[in-house]
Parts: sequence; C-alpha cells; structure tokens
Amino acid sequence: MQSGNDRQKLPISRRHLVGGAAGLMAAAASAPGWGAERPIKVGMSLTLTGAYSPPAKFELHGYQLLADEVNRAGGLLGRKLKLVYYDDQANPATAVQLYQKLLTDDRVDLLLSPYETDLTSAVAPIVNRARIVMPCLAANTTAFKGQYPFLVQAMTQTSRYMEPVIDLAAHKGYKTIALLVQNTQFPQSLARGVREKAKAAGLRIIFDASYDPSTTDFSALILKVGAKRPDIVIGATYLSDAEGIVRAAKEQNVNAKMFAFSIGPVEPQFYTGLGSAAENIFGTTLWFPSLHTKGNRKFVADYRKAFGGDPDYHAAVAYSSLDVLVRAVRKVGALDQQRILHEIMTIPQDTVAGHFALDKTGIQIGYSSYALQWQHGKQQLVWPADDQTAPPVLPHPAW
Repeated sequence: MQSGNDRQKLPISRRHLVGGAAGLMAAAASAPGWGAERPIKVGMSLTLTGAYSPPAKFELHGYQLLADEVNRAGGLLGRKLKLVYYDDQANPATAVQLYQKLLTDDRVDLLLSPYETDLTSAVAPIVNRARIVMPCLAANTTAFKGQYPFLVQAMTQTSRYMEPVIDLAAHKGYKTIALLVQNTQFPQSLARGVREKAKAAGLRIIFDASYDPSTTDFSALILKVGAKRPDIVIGATYLSDAEGIVRAAKEQNVNAKMFAFSIGPVEPQFYTGLGSAAENIFGTTLWFPSLHTKGNRKFVADYRKAFGGDPDYHAAVAYSSLDVLVRAVRKVGALDQQRILHEIMTIPQDTVAGHFALDKTGIQIGYSSYALQWQHGKQQLVWPADDQTAPPVLPHPAW
C-alpha cells in the first residue's frame, strides 16, 4: 500500500477496532471555530486486514480525504465530521456486530458501507431497520431492488464491469472466451454480466468454471483452459486469485490473445506481485486519474499529497460516495434521514467518479466502467477509445 500519511502507520487491531479520531487529519482537528457541539459521526466497517484489504484501504483513504476537505471548509452543519471505523476482517458476522455497535454504542449520525457485497448484504437488514441512509460500495444490485430502501448504490453495477473488455474484444474480432469465476457473490454476479454481454456481442463462452475462494493453486484449472484454446481468458476475481491465475498461465505456458480480470489489475500490488508477468494484462476500472470528471484533477493532487501515491477507483468512488452524502445533508440542512434519502435518490450529481444517478430502487445507472492495461510497468486506460491514455497492446504476446 503506497502511503505517505502517518494514519496508515497506526497499528491495526486484530480484534476489529481501528479509527475513531485517528480517521481525521490534524488540520481538521485543530480547525478554528469549532464549538463544544459534538461532531457528526460517520460510521462504517472496512476490511483492513486479510486478502481483501488493499481495495478497502484505498476506500478508507477516499473517505478520509473528503472528511478532511469538509472539515477544513468549516464542517457540515457547523460541526466537524468524525470518521468512526472498525476492521471487519471480511467476516459477515463480524460486520453485523460492528454495525450494531456503530448504531447503539457509538450512536453514529451517518453511515457508509463495508467493502464487498457479501458484507453489505449482511448488514443491510440492520441499517434498514435503523432507517439510516447508507451509500453502498457494493456493485451487485440485489440489495437495491426495493427490499432495503435506505441503501443506495454508489458505484457501477457489477454487470457492467467487464463491458469495455468485451467491447474491445469484439472490436478486435475475437470470438471465444474462457471464464473463471471465484465462488463468492461479486464474482458470480460479474460472471452473469459477462455471459449476457458476450452473447449480445456475438462472443461464445467455451469454458466456464467456478472455484473456491480459498484456492491458491490454479495449475489444473488453467490447463483445462489451455486445452480449449480460447481467444480471451476472463477472470471474475479479486487480487490474490487474479495473480494466481496469471502465474499459473505463465508457468503452464497457456496462451490467449487477451487476459482480463476484475479487481486485481487495478491494484498497484498486482504489478509488484507479478512483475513482468503483469505486462499487457487487462483489468477494469470505474475511474482513472486522466478522466475529465468534476474535481478529478484536484482529487488526484490532494490524494498524492496526503498519501504519497496514486489513488485507485476504490478511493475515487469512496470519496464520491461521502461527497454525495454530505451534499445531500447540506441541501436538507439537517440530519433528517428520510429527506436525505429523497435528495440522493432524486437529484443526479456530477462527482469525481462520474455522473451519479439512481433508478427508483437505488440502483446506480450513471457511473461507467473502463478497460485498463499494464504497459511498461504502468496502468494505461485503453478503452473506450475516446478516453484512452494509450492504445491497447493486442494480442497478448506468448509467455
């Protein structure tokens, strides 16, 4: 994790507690004019330890950056924001306990979601019963179809993640896909989107297999892929399994014209973990530093100054998620959750992550996705063509 900020040097408890006042920069804590009125508490759990922690740490950075920005500008409703956050360790039962604690013990005023769909699904009933609005960084749409009206989707739908990869593949005339899917909620939902989009684009899936999230040896699976000789290998993955599949493909000399994965390639750790094997691998992203979205140039500069490295899309959508919530509170002029919900649901907004807009059930219909590729040790945005920072390198060279 690249960071120049001392906040990430604080020890992370294996017993879940992280944060509180540690989530604020010193400049915010010492801002002039703060009275004795208690701060507005913004609560969440995040996966800050374990295999899923790299994206969640970027999300925390995004939240911190926006909270610090709000506090430097005088706070929200004349009160400073205070982030209260805990480590759920990617455990749904732990996340449930932590959101109960946030609501009953910490008595937070506003909520943000955990990282990852399974955790968001676990805490959704608690949040909805409490009738507190929660912008969610969960890409699956199930929780936003009317069952939990206080949840709103604050990132691109899972089904749209791989759209630019399939568009690019179709543009290149590729015809066949091998699909590898981690057996958890987000990858399974993503895979359904791949199947639908591939069929619509005239591509054929000739190999389709799921694997347990604990899988570390992908040799046998990748040999089966190689026997099918697909044009494209697509992984519905997180970071560690995306790395494992690429390693296995190189070790077994299994080649394809295109390799593309969700989550993994967007993280800097993907390249540091794989080295040259990461070259020319495609990923999908929901944001990129070069995009001309509202406030994006300032966001990137402020992030680099605060944390000593570049943000990824998780930081951008988290920043935008809290930004949308803060704007709604300001417009309402109070912490009235029903009015805040109405404001978020009915007023589209332009953010760092793009155009935020919801359908009547809270599903995100405004945000897009993009294809990136590792080229010469750097991420380049390669599709759609109108947004690219470099043309795509295809076909993938033999290992």
